[in-house]
Amino acid sequence: MANAKRLNRRAFGALMATTTLGVVLNPKALLANTSSSRWLRVQRVSGGVITFNGQRQYARVGDYLTSVGHGLATDRRSTAHLAIDDGIASVAVAQNTQMTIQQLSVSRDGARITVLDVPQGQVRFQVRRFTNPNSRLELRTPSGVAAVRGTNFGISVNQQGQTNVAALEGQVEAGAQGGRVLVNAGKMSIIYPGSSPTIARELDRELDIRWKDYEWRDSGCYMAGYADAANLLWVNNQEVSVDRAGYFAQTIPFARQRRVVSIVVQNPMGETRTHKIFPRGE
Repeated sequence: MANAKRLNRRAFGALMATTTLGVVLNPKALLANTSSSRWLRVQRVSGGVITFNGQRQYARVGDYLTSVGHGLATDRRSTAHLAIDDGIASVAVAQNTQMTIQQLSVSRDGARITVLDVPQGQVRFQVRRFTNPNSRLELRTPSGVAAVRGTNFGISVNQQGQTNVAALEGQVEAGAQGGRVLVNAGKMSIIYPGSSPTIARELDRELDIRWKDYEWRDSGCYMAGYADAANLLWVNNQEVSVDRAGYFAQTIPFARQRRVVSIVVQNPMGETRTHKIFPRGE
């Protein structure tokens, strides 16, 4: 119970701290009203997942998120899958992720407007083609926004608020600070806080690490190397900071008798690869 309370406080605090960016929608969408016919429904959960839908509780299959402020948070080694009402999209939420509803409405012409906040973590969407051309799905993060009409895409947000946007199918529009970049299938773009999106480039699916150095020390395992700057790195649920060149250097405080260190590399689509390093001489 104590763990659940700590998770609730941590997740809710992160959700409330989200910076929302203004986005200009279709004028007809400005006439939209929140509709009780709109919802997100929890389809699968694994591990410690918390929902915020009037009360904070562990998520269960069949739970609904229906109003502005409703949301979901995953803990380490936990995931969730949701459906958006009439089949507009399915959502895969990775571990250590928060997501809340910013807008869930239907305009007068029947267009469905879905706006979600993702202050941290990684989510992947499978979005069908909208039947109404004025329908729109947007994800807002501390540094930018991703808007789609129908595609298979993902975003990730690191601990510094950097947003990474990628597409496997279709096209995503990444926007921030007045700049807009179209991200086509197989491409990705980075939105650094306070900056416009970078030019779209190839999505890294190799998820490799170029090691510069690693060694076991009295304080733990020191590691340094390069990864794609759009990827998240995790060691024991601890996010490893990566700079704009992809460089990282960090000491992981393990006891010397522990023989293996595992580093998980995750791209914006949620694809992961685990690298293991051993003490030299083994």
